[in-house]
Amino acid sequence: MIYLDNAATGRFKPECVFAAMARQLRFAANPGRSGHFASLYAAKKVEEARENLKKLFSAPEDAQLIFTCNCTEALNYAILGWLQDKSGSVVCTAFDHNSVLRPLNALKKRGLEVKVVFPRKSGELAAADIAAAISEDTRLVVVTHASNVTGRVVNVEAVGRECERRGVPLLVDCAQSAGHYEINMQKSKAAFICCAGHKGLHAPQGSGFLIVRAGLELKPLKFGGTGTNSLSLEMPALLPEALEAGTLNTPAIDGLNAGAQWTHERFLEINAAIGGFCALLRGRLEKCARLKIYSPEGSHLFAFALEGISSSDVADALSESGIAVRGGLHCAPLMHAALGTLDEGLVRISPGADNTLEQAERTARAIMRIAEHAV
Repeated sequence: MIYLDNAATGRFKPECVFAAMARQLRFAANPGRSGHFASLYAAKKVEEARENLKKLFSAPEDAQLIFTCNCTEALNYAILGWLQDKSGSVVCTAFDHNSVLRPLNALKKRGLEVKVVFPRKSGELAAADIAAAISEDTRLVVVTHASNVTGRVVNVEAVGRECERRGVPLLVDCAQSAGHYEINMQKSKAAFICCAGHKGLHAPQGSGFLIVRAGLELKPLKFGGTGTNSLSLEMPALLPEALEAGTLNTPAIDGLNAGAQWTHERFLEINAAIGGFCALLRGRLEKCARLKIYSPEGSHLFAFALEGISSSDVADALSESGIAVRGGLHCAPLMHAALGTLDEGLVRISPGADNTLEQAERTARAIMRIAEHAV
């Protein structure tokens, strides 16, 4: 199989990830819950991962990093934890995934106003348009760094400057950008950074994290043991304990640490290869009259539609040829509304670190055969 669905879940994992996870599974202990050596060692590995990830994403030293099971959980912690007791409005964009839109919709039912910024005709999501949507009662701006549908990237540093000028915290969804584009929390002026481990960071499923700037309080969404203040029936007030109820997934966290560091060390090499794969596809397919490309040049993924055939049917036909891609709406309905692709969706090809140009050639030929034979 040629696996090209890495924007959903990255398949390739370096050996260091397997080794880190196996170590934690073989010598399992509950991190920080006991005073014995095994528990202390597990806690040490969790804290090492916490500090390493903060450095890789250029977070301030006093920022807090909370481990989550994926980016969806991180986004829910940030959005609901920050806004659940606030009135006013929030600004989001058409690029956003349902992991953003559904929590906001739940808050909208409670009276919060949700303002959606749509891209311009060029496809650009402009910082000036986001700034224009901010009002005196705006409590949060949410921006997706890279669209999971087309791969188009937002200038989060420009958005961050506008948010800082208006005194509104910025949440950046880095589910698709982590591992593919530079993410500097300090340069972007972000208050919250949300990431998945299992996509571009080459970490296991069940891993993710939320980074929070110092001085911002999030209400807990889960309640349980933290290993601290055990006499109290209230959750601890301070991060990260306030959001990390229950036993942490130490194997996934250690695997996340290993995968993120491995990716960081090979960042240019990995993304040059992914960019070359997508560029080859574009070069082979852009002259196909029935095919429309929706991803911008230089994107880390390749989204397209074939006239007269649904994206799901194209994806199924490619699967029959041994090529795994994704068709459909990609959990981003507003983006498809903006693109005019709500009816048929788009086919998304997202290569990874282990894909080759020869596989890109085979994929392009398979797509051309589908285009030629489809009625």
